[in-house]
Amino acid sequence: MDNKINMQLNPDDLQDVNCAECEGTYFTPSFMMKKVSALQSPTGQQMVVPVQIFRCDNCGEVLHPHT
Repeated sequence: MDNKINMQLNPDDLQDVNCAECEGTYFTPSFMMKKVSALQSPTGQQMVVPVQIFRCDNCGEVLHPHT
């Protein structure tokens, strides 16, 4: 069974996401580096993994889209 969803979205119809601190609307991708302990790691060794975030271009605040 093919579970692909074909959606045609017009960006002009979508709600903007704004920075909670300054109401900015432009964001730059950045990465936070997280340590994974050897007990949690799939390799059994400590690891560092990148987690992508978005930082406001105006004030530098990290975007939290669910708040």
